[in-house]
Amino acid sequence: MGRSPWLVVATDFDGTLAPFHDDPMAVRPHPGAVAALRRLAALPGTEVVLVSGRDVATLQQLSGLGPAEGVSLLGSHGGQRWQVDHDAPAGLDEDEAAQREMLVTGGRGLVAELPGTTLEEKFAGVVVHTRQASPEVALEARAAARRLAKRCGVQVMVGKNVLELSVLRTTKGAALRTLIDSLGADRFRRRSHRDRTPGHTLWFAGDDVTDETVFRAFDGEAAAVLVKVGEGASAATSRVDGIEDVARLLTELADAREAAEAARPV
Repeated sequence: MGRSPWLVVATDFDGTLAPFHDDPMAVRPHPGAVAALRRLAALPGTEVVLVSGRDVATLQQLSGLGPAEGVSLLGSHGGQRWQVDHDAPAGLDEDEAAQREMLVTGGRGLVAELPGTTLEEKFAGVVVHTRQASPEVALEARAAARRLAKRCGVQVMVGKNVLELSVLRTTKGAALRTLIDSLGADRFRRRSHRDRTPGHTLWFAGDDVTDETVFRAFDGEAAAVLVKVGEGASAATSRVDGIEDVARLLTELADAREAAEAARPV
């Protein structure tokens, strides 16, 4: 991958770059991982993308990365795309905003009745957190979230101790595929003009259930390295234990690509 002419380095945020926290706004990414991503984003032929369930504004705030640093953001599980050299994504339309208000009202009522659960209000919906709830309450919360989703006409995305209801219908895998397809025809060629070898390589790391949509979307592609972070069944091609390992892999990748770039003939 260090010598691949065109490389997309994409990663989830929570649980992959940053540890979980009872307060979703108190998380901080691993400094080594952020430093490596900044180095990668500065290299020719390399695109860096953060793919998260968080909205793009929050993702930028917590990660310290965004288009200004050469990093594209796929927020709200791909429902928002803020690409390098592009304007920030638009807000919700009138119908989506009304639907979101229904979710907020219903979500507040849900957590008020279920001890140990908390509600996170997001750009495109709500997240019910069950990390501090008993297993019995967590199961009840899941059933209640599904009922709320049905009333509001949305789907529930189940993650690690979270139940997310969003008015935007997409997946991380579909959104990343669309982004890579849009890059293949212009940005990679423009930034890698010295090397015309066709094709691209993807490196992606993620820890949660929603990241499996990326693993499945690129399953079987020889040019994709798919890294599962932590335990659990997965369609990924490799696995690491935790965030420290992700930071190490990103640093090694940045080292390799910087060395390859330095060795290129002028």
